[in-house]
Amino acid sequence: MIRRFLLIIFCLTTISLFSQNESAIWYFGYNAGLDFNTGDDPSVLLNGQLITKEGCATISDANGSLLFYTDGRTIWDRQHQVMPNGEGLLGHSSSTESALIIPKPGNSNSYYIFTIDKPSYFLTEDEPIDGVNYSEVDMTLNNGLGDVVDTQKNIHLITYDVNNATQSEYKSSEKITAVTHSDGSAVWVITHFRNKFYAFLVDYTGVVDTPVVSSVQQMVEPRINEEGANVTAIGYLKVSPDGEKIAIAHSSTNLGSPRNGTKKSGKVLLYDFNNATGVVSNQKNVISNTYPYGVEFSPNSELLYVTTSVFDEDDLFVTSYLYQYQTEAANVEATQQTVNSSSNVAGALQLAINGKIYRAGYPVFGEGEYLSVINNPNGIGSACNYSHNSLFLEGKTAQLGLPPFIQSIFLYTFDYEFTCLGDTTHFFITSEEPYDTVEWNFGDGQTSTNEEAYHFYDQPGTYTATLTLSINGVEYDPMVKQINISEAPNVMQNTYDLVQCDSYDNDPNDGIATFNLALANGPLTFNTSEAIQVYYYHSEAEALADEHNSNALNNVYENQYQGEILYAKIYKANTQCFNIASIRLETTQSVDLNSFELETCDLDNSGIAEFDLNNAVENIVNTLNLPTNVNVTFHETQQDAAIGINAVPLNYTSSSTSLYIRTESDNVCYGGGVLELIVKDFPLIDDQTINVCPSEFPIIIDSGLSNSDVSNFNYLWNTNDTTNQIYINEPGIYNLTIIDPALNCEKHITVTVNQIETAQVESIIINDYDVTINLIATIGDFVFSLDDPNGIYQPSNVFTNVEAGSHTVYIKDLFNCNISYETFNIIGFPKYFTPNNDGRHDTWNIKGLDPNDYPDITIYIFNRYGKLLRAFNPNTSNGWDGLLHGKLLTPDDYWYYLKLPEGKEYRGHFSLKI
Repeated sequence: MIRRFLLIIFCLTTISLFSQNESAIWYFGYNAGLDFNTGDDPSVLLNGQLITKEGCATISDANGSLLFYTDGRTIWDRQHQVMPNGEGLLGHSSSTESALIIPKPGNSNSYYIFTIDKPSYFLTEDEPIDGVNYSEVDMTLNNGLGDVVDTQKNIHLITYDVNNATQSEYKSSEKITAVTHSDGSAVWVITHFRNKFYAFLVDYTGVVDTPVVSSVQQMVEPRINEEGANVTAIGYLKVSPDGEKIAIAHSSTNLGSPRNGTKKSGKVLLYDFNNATGVVSNQKNVISNTYPYGVEFSPNSELLYVTTSVFDEDDLFVTSYLYQYQTEAANVEATQQTVNSSSNVAGALQLAINGKIYRAGYPVFGEGEYLSVINNPNGIGSACNYSHNSLFLEGKTAQLGLPPFIQSIFLYTFDYEFTCLGDTTHFFITSEEPYDTVEWNFGDGQTSTNEEAYHFYDQPGTYTATLTLSINGVEYDPMVKQINISEAPNVMQNTYDLVQCDSYDNDPNDGIATFNLALANGPLTFNTSEAIQVYYYHSEAEALADEHNSNALNNVYENQYQGEILYAKIYKANTQCFNIASIRLETTQSVDLNSFELETCDLDNSGIAEFDLNNAVENIVNTLNLPTNVNVTFHETQQDAAIGINAVPLNYTSSSTSLYIRTESDNVCYGGGVLELIVKDFPLIDDQTINVCPSEFPIIIDSGLSNSDVSNFNYLWNTNDTTNQIYINEPGIYNLTIIDPALNCEKHITVTVNQIETAQVESIIINDYDVTINLIATIGDFVFSLDDPNGIYQPSNVFTNVEAGSHTVYIKDLFNCNISYETFNIIGFPKYFTPNNDGRHDTWNIKGLDPNDYPDITIYIFNRYGKLLRAFNPNTSNGWDGLLHGKLLTPDDYWYYLKLPEGKEYRGHFSLKI
């Protein structure tokens, strides 16, 4: 029966309130997204730009079209571009509820984004904790894509005692929620810090910055752990859709670790909320001594769901739980029921417009590729129909957070049943809250004002059904659902004969065989291209009675007697629309196909090769002269061949083995046999590289096959030669295809012929008495010898401690094709001389200077005081004999200076000894 409010009388003017469709699009986690416009189950979105561990928020218009979304720091518009003034908001992507979007009452173009910073790090001068702020987005800006109003960006809200230093430092927790005011127009935005709730009113004038403050029993002071995290700020805050209850998750209420209490000090508390005054009161304990994170109410507000994690004594995650509680019970805590335990970290819970609750979270050592779903959150215990990891995000990943909304938009919902063509579809309101009037629009031009409506659709298709409620004289925006009316599949009216070969058991004449019932699916539905689901039963009565198809026969089925009748329950896929058809199981003797062989080459000697089974099909068909309508398949087991499943691909990679042949005609078994696959060794030959001296051309190159194998193969060179050996006159790359004529398999090799070149010296680098010989890049490996072409050669191009003087380096290749040489000089400065006329070291002069390169140079000799004693040309002079003005100088150290024309200078000293 319709229940009516008598508290306030409104004029009959229709007022557009907040629409459920404003929550139709979700973006969250790492680029994950959902679209709830598509029906009872959301479609996955892959275009989101959001990358957030926790907090996020999304808003759509009244039709469910995306407007914008945010992580609390950056705003993306509906085209997934950052708004021009959409950066620098004061939320944090690792704040539990970093953002919440509220449409401005009475203005369809203005939205408020409330942000909450992460109060989790020690204060620095440049990074204060920002607490609660809001910014206004005007959708008329930026060509209708929206932008933040300059003068209404990051407006701070006070949620702390400004006279208290600690409170002023941390400012807030990470929690925020919202619900419609009892007047049906304004909105309460509620947050929490320490032992106080702060309820800010948002009405047609904007955000009222003076909150309603409610003090409660539980004190939760900021607690910073060794990592700088405020462990008491974490956890969700949610108000019930009916606006009468509020639940808060304190992940911790003090500081430490599981060994002394950190992750065992968390609580979930339940309070009453007055949505007329904004007052929070009447604290009740829900769960203690745990680490809760997510909270959410059922659509009827009578059940509360909580996610919580369990950690071991080393702070390592163990498991998580999803609990359910009854909010109206005198002892809420005593009503706990465990819905699920899993290896997923406890994440957010969020109610959606389809009336289901979605659960985030991820395995500790994996990716959050799925969301879990509470399909019937109004159901107590197992009736809530929880489905774990059931919504695949198609490569995107969930983390901890999901986008929050104004909770009251989920208060009124409707559902429907019986959606097959020919049924009368039943529409009903699932909410238990009172309302005044009802108007259904079925999307085909027909309407109803009945509380429960029944409607007959005369054509299949998708219809947009809406429910419009009037409450206290105020008309809500329509609730919208897409109704898919489907036809049951068109099925064969006569019984279809499914025939199987009676040749795969011990008695080929007993009429008993193993059938693959799925082979009848196509014929029964005239080989429809539509997706279908088929279940088989012994009787039509069994098929009709099995509502969930849990007692259907296995598709691999052994008949009980020749001619047994089975019944097929055939659904259009993903609908409840079906028809019944029947099949008769018949057996027949099969044609014995005997054995066939197929050989192929093992080109890499691995024992495995790729077979082209098309060759075997052609051989079988031609040898047995099979009819053209016979289909040949191959299977790895005899059982698979018997029932026609798991056929191997026609390009099949395997070692030598046996495959089982199945031949069938129009899904009727024709015969069977065996195909022997034989992997034949191919000679192991490799690419070749041949180095040749210029004088050795022409040369003979070949395949590398042994003499015993040469005659077994055919050959094709890229020179068009067709013999194993060919003559070549020049270096190059020669490609050869070696063909096994019996199996028509081939192997390709490359013979690379290099002509060894004469070494050419690019440079000789002399560093003191070390010499490096650099060659111009040439083909070949070379060795080096110093001063002796017939001496010892070394592979290194570096010579060390080379004496001063003129030298020749000889270079030859390892094949002794060529030898080249280059001369160089090393200038040497003797360390001493002995001018005593004994014929040894009587004068001092430099060594190794090529007079042809330096004909006119001068070397200068000085004493230790810098006095010039002698200057001479080392090319034309024997050197200095130690005399000055004809008199032999005393033994001492003397100094030299030499400057070459290219500018290089040499300075040093030497000794005169007697």
